[in-house]
Amino acid sequence: MSIGEFSSRCGLSPKVLRSYAEAGVLDPAAVDPATGYRYYDAAQLEEAETVRLLRRAGVGLAEIARFLGAPTLDALDGWERSLIAETLSRREALAQIRCRLGPGPMRTRGATVIELRPVRDPEELATAFDLLGAQLPQPIDSNDWRFDDLADRFPADQPIMVLAAADGDVVGGALAFREDNGAVALRIVGVVESFRHRGIGRRLVERVETGARLLAAHTMALGTDEAIGFWYHLGYTPHLILQWAYDPDLYEAESEAVLSGPLSGLRFWRSSFNQIPQLFVELDEPRLDLRRTVQEAVAGCHVGFMMSKKFPAAS
Repeated sequence: MSIGEFSSRCGLSPKVLRSYAEAGVLDPAAVDPATGYRYYDAAQLEEAETVRLLRRAGVGLAEIARFLGAPTLDALDGWERSLIAETLSRREALAQIRCRLGPGPMRTRGATVIELRPVRDPEELATAFDLLGAQLPQPIDSNDWRFDDLADRFPADQPIMVLAAADGDVVGGALAFREDNGAVALRIVGVVESFRHRGIGRRLVERVETGARLLAAHTMALGTDEAIGFWYHLGYTPHLILQWAYDPDLYEAESEAVLSGPLSGLRFWRSSFNQIPQLFVELDEPRLDLRRTVQEAVAGCHVGFMMSKKFPAAS
């Protein structure tokens, strides 16, 4: 088909098609040596759609040319990781400007000072947990069992129970505790809505990591269903975690089904918590698609992520 017909069918203008061909992308199937007219094959329409989508994703023409020569899922995964990192970087830049404008509807010039400090006493720990628990999609408070570890470890683990305050009011926090194996478990982290997207969450996590190193912890980990990109950007390694909390009797059958199916070939280990069977699966990156696939294959368990970071050994 002529370049005009091909253009109308693939949605790329003749000018764009010529520039792509010069870059080694979407070469015409034939060129008339006498007239120079370009002709395309109908089979190239799918390739043109691939090019259009990759350009929409911001991929450069040189990279697209290499991809068309040898398309792989690894290349797509690499571009997605870069996109996540770039997006987070841009949001961080905007967050810093937002912080300079001040909180809420009454914004003023000058930065709002955010103080990071340890929890002062057990009473403040309970109050902070209630505040952070209220930010969750399914709110919890200090009567929840997940508060018990924090209360038991205070004040020994006070350096890793950190609050963010603005003008004396607590606006966020990250509360962690040491486990018996020397790892640090981040139990809850959050920022009130009016102070989000200002980099406070990142600063809280970094402060807890500093405290964890001072306490000679070798690893810090948390379980989460949300903000996976945030933790990945901060250097946390993802693991898929399956917990048979809904119907433990399905553990044997469902674990074997997913290990021989969507999780085949991946490293894993089995565990339990409060007599709830668990399955941990090592991942190189947050695989949201894999999580969805596994969720569709099981009925008795909750499927989420565990994010962990190893600290270098002290010299």
